[in-house]
Amino acid sequence: MGAGGIGAYTGGRLASAGEDVVFIARGAQLAALRERGLTIQSPRGDVNIPHAFATSDPADVGVVDLVIFTVKLWDTEEAAGAMLPMVGPKTLVVTFQNGIDSADMLSRYIHREQVVRGAYYISAHLASPGVVEDTGAENRMVIDGLQEDERLLLFKASCNAAIGLGCEIASPELDFIWQKFVGLTAFSGSTALLRKPIGVVCGHPITRSFLHDLVTETAALAVAKGVGLPATIAETVFVNLTKLAPGAYASMAVDLMQSRRLELPWLSGRVHQLGEELGIPTPAHTAVYRGLVLHEMGQ
Repeated sequence: MGAGGIGAYTGGRLASAGEDVVFIARGAQLAALRERGLTIQSPRGDVNIPHAFATSDPADVGVVDLVIFTVKLWDTEEAAGAMLPMVGPKTLVVTFQNGIDSADMLSRYIHREQVVRGAYYISAHLASPGVVEDTGAENRMVIDGLQEDERLLLFKASCNAAIGLGCEIASPELDFIWQKFVGLTAFSGSTALLRKPIGVVCGHPITRSFLHDLVTETAALAVAKGVGLPATIAETVFVNLTKLAPGAYASMAVDLMQSRRLELPWLSGRVHQLGEELGIPTPAHTAVYRGLVLHEMGQ
């Protein structure tokens, strides 16, 4: 559900491994999938699916086993409502959206036990309609859920059987969604506000310090909320950010440069909001939020 870069990449890999996949798309992406199929360009191996099943109407599909939910956060409410014809009593919806609010948002439309939180670490984007480019950086899924849930184990096995996908079920002791949130808000906030890739951000002492502040602010909120993260999370995440491919931009930075709508309210904007609610200053994220808010709606 949402066949952009992440959704099309994941669905394409699963389809190439023999799974029965339907892409819910719209606009130029839908037209391209119908006319030319899907192409994935990747150092892990290219994929071409000449006859991708794509539609804009979930009612064309009917009830499915599992929905991979990858729409932008600002489109969650509309997409969740549109998705309902595909959701039966045993359907799972795995959300790989950014931020910390996706599962709660989806739970307004379907039963909470049918929603599976997921975190996706990948750099894949639409190079053009119908064409996904994978840079070859880290490619890893983490999903929530009980180890004995056969549906999740089947999904995990399907992903791990496909070339270019990897999936693991998270340890219940670690809040992996907040773990990603600590890093993502810093990565997206810095590369979007500064309009520079992470290597340039880390290469200057002033902006490197700014990146560190972004990490520690979100980590401080996690501590205040009693989130299950190790005490060393801030330093671990910061070091990992400095090891990213130097030319990497967060998806929000790419959206900004292409004049698309931003996920700002759910990233640095959410940190700013939580800081105000908890009485914890977040000056770095507040600067990101104020600096980008006029661009929030894109063109």
